[in-house]
Amino acid sequence: MAKGRRDYTWGVLQDSILPGRYSTNFFKFEYITLLSGTDGDVITYTVPAGYKLLLISVRVSTLSPATNVVRLTKNSILIIDLFYSLNYSFDFGSGGSYSFEAGDVLVVTCINYDTVAHTFYVGIMGVLEQLV
Repeated sequence: MAKGRRDYTWGVLQDSILPGRYSTNFFKFEYITLLSGTDGDVITYTVPAGYKLLLISVRVSTLSPATNVVRLTKNSILIIDLFYSLNYSFDFGSGGSYSFEAGDVLVVTCINYDTVAHTFYVGIMGVLEQLV
């Protein structure tokens, strides 16, 4: 395990999120039940004016054993488009976080490719930083 200064890169952000005077931990959790072959926006979040969102992780879970899709977009531009089965966790890892500026719209969409309806649970985590 590495030792030394923990502020050498943004890559350590997810290891030690300590909210400061102008930042708070951010977590949003939603779920949606999707019929077979349909899609739906599970989370839609607009970063408020005067803030910046540093997205660290996206987690999705369902009881469907089929291969389904989760998509993350920023202002209608695709960031993540992944096939998964049952559970999936995507961390931005040593690359740090993905930045959303004030007014940016983050949308997480799930697609149900199973033959029956299933509930999809999605959580996004990060740091919401007030710009001063």
